[in-house]
Order: sequence, then structure tokens, then C-alpha cells
Amino acid sequence: MIFIREKHLPFWLDKEETLEFPTVKDKTKVDVAIVGGGIVGITTGLMLKKQGFKVGIIESKKIASDVTGSTTAKITISSNLVYDEILSDFGLEIALKFRDANILAFDKISEIINEYKIDCDYEKIPLYIYSTNKNNYKDIEKEYKALQKLDIDADLTDDFQMPFNEESFKENNAKNNDSESNIDINKAIKYNNQAIFHPKKYSNALVKLIPGEGSHVFENTKVIDIKEGEINRIITEKGDIFADSIIIATNSPIYDPDSTLSYMSPPIKSYMLGVYVKENIPDSMFVDINPFHTYRKTPTKKGDLLIIAGEHHHTGKSKDTNANFKKLIEYTKKKFNVNSIEYFWSNQDNKTIDRLPVIGETSQKGIYISTGFGSWGMVKATLAGIMLTDLISNKKIFMLKFSHQKDLKNKNQ
Repeated sequence: MIFIREKHLPFWLDKEETLEFPTVKDKTKVDVAIVGGGIVGITTGLMLKKQGFKVGIIESKKIASDVTGSTTAKITISSNLVYDEILSDFGLEIALKFRDANILAFDKISEIINEYKIDCDYEKIPLYIYSTNKNNYKDIEKEYKALQKLDIDADLTDDFQMPFNEESFKENNAKNNDSESNIDINKAIKYNNQAIFHPKKYSNALVKLIPGEGSHVFENTKVIDIKEGEINRIITEKGDIFADSIIIATNSPIYDPDSTLSYMSPPIKSYMLGVYVKENIPDSMFVDINPFHTYRKTPTKKGDLLIIAGEHHHTGKSKDTNANFKKLIEYTKKKFNVNSIEYFWSNQDNKTIDRLPVIGETSQKGIYISTGFGSWGMVKATLAGIMLTDLISNKKIFMLKFSHQKDLKNKNQ
């Protein structure tokens, strides 16, 4: 018997400390105003404050409650088959910079956790990227060859434990005349020493360090407009903020002077469940590329909660979101012996056409942007924090000059 409790909220936001911050105080002046209180805004804000800047984070809802609070919270240097594509489209030099950027940001998260002694369930585990569709095996092999060229720590393996019972999965599918019943899963890319954590515990610990000494965190304050000038003005429903520099750190840019959205792919909506299962889930993350699903577990007082994501579609292209949740539940029941379904939620991600993130200064001097993380938010958000801090600090930075379909005029991406 399956118990269905189904709290319609992300697991990360349930029972965790809810922080309270004020709305904007009119005529506040800071060095850097950051629009968006997710992991990009929080990470960048803390890094800039550490450099001596007075920062102001402005969040329209609650801090870290939207995209950051709805993530699966995998910290990885890859999220899919991406390196072969980057290598083919941009060549070795850019692919190596792309690799180095991901490793830099990955390492930075653990540095931050150690520096501030953050208890956020951080754990190093492997990531397996595989397919239950034999037509994808060649794609997996191509990706592995690209990883070898880029000297990335990964293995091509046929020896790994699936999160579900493979034989039971085939039996269930055979009973239902499912075409997947005859598929053998025998190729996977294993990324060693990847990580998971609790994003709300992490973001709560960071954001607590920002207020004070001229820095602020504001929430429940919607930005209405931005007026550029020698001193930039951010108009909100609660009052105005003035800043030398502005960072647009919303998932989809609310201020976009260079039409960044014109070279974005349509946003993707994903669905997630938090379930307790009878199976002993391995200490690993799993990404099945076709049909695309991800698996990871997280510790709770009741045992390990399995988080499954899937049923992806372009935002606005599904008329019945409840039907997508039902499909994900049925998918989960086919693969696992489910004890209870505890949580369900959804999320939305943006990615660029060429799969490279947009991070840098826009054509408007002093106004910066970060977007297009492509369902890879934890590492890419941290990379944004590193790069934007260095740009605003006028440091010699780890610069990535990627060419998109339509470049930002400044090209500091």
C-alpha cells in the first residue's frame, strides 16, 4: 500500500528555517544592487561584501524560495552530454575554458562551505550519466571521448548499480507490454567526486552574512523599472534604490538591454517528486538521458528521501500540469517499490541556444547580467558570482569570451 501525502512544495523548503527580511527602504544607496535573491544573488552579494562593497539584494518574493528552492541540488561539472557539443561547436581552447570554469565553480562551493562552516548535508558522491535507450549508447561513447580529450576525471563503465532494481523494472514493463522491457543498460559515464547538498541550508547560511555595514537584503519587493545614469536608479513598488552597479540575477532577465532572450531556447519546465522507497538507493546521482530523468537521495529523520525529476517540456506547451505529475508518479511506481509519496513540485530553467551561459556586463556600463544556466544552476550560479565579483572589482579575472548567436556588445560572458 502506498501512502500519498504529497505536499505541494519542494522538500528543501519544508521545515527549514524561514528567514525574514524587510521590504525596501526608500532612497537606499549601495555600491552594487542585485535584483534577484536566489543563489546567484546571494553568492555574488556575499563575495562582493567580502571585497568591501556595500550591496543590496532585492527579491520580489522570499529569499531563495523560487528556482533555487526548487532545484534537485546536484553540484556537478556536467549535467548531461554537453562537452562533445561544446568541443565540436567551439574548438579545444573554448572547451578547455568551459571545463576550467565548471571546475573552478565546483571547488568554490566546497571552499565556501569550509570557510563559513556551513552544515548543509554536503557530500561527495559519483554522478552516472546513462541511457535506458540503446540508441543513445553511441552518444555516450562520443561524450566520453570528448572528456578524454579534455582530461576530465571520468570513466566509461558497464559496472554500476542502478538506483532501481533492474530485473523488477524489466518484469513490470514486460507485464505492461512496455518496449523498454528488453533493454539492457550497459554503458554509463561516471564522474568521480561530484557532490550534493541542501540548497536552502546553504543559501540561508550565506544570506545571514550579508546585512550590516551598509549592506542590505530586501524581500517581498518587486522591481518596476531601472533608470541608467551616473548613479543608477532602481524603482521598486516600495521605494527607490540607488547604486553604482546593478546585477540582474533573476532566472529570466527582467531588464535586458541587449535582447539576451533572443538567443535563448524556450524555457523548460521540469517536475519533481520526493518519495520514500523500499530499495536501498546507492550513494550516487543518476541522469538517464532518454527519456530524461534524474535521481538522487537526501537524508531525513525518516531515512533517505529519493528525489526524482522528469516529464520535461517547454513552458506553456502542456495544458495539464497535473497530468505530468501523474505520469511521473506512474514512472516512479514502475521503477521502485514506493512506500510513500511525500512532495511534488516543479521548476523552470533557461538555456542558450549554444548551451553556454551568459555572464557579464551588458552594453549599459555598470549593468551586469547572468542567465542561461541550462538546468545546471548550482555550479553556474557560483561561476556567475566569481566572474561578476571580479568584473566589478576590476580584477584580472578568469574570462570566458564565448560567441553566441547574438553577442552582448561587451562580450564579457
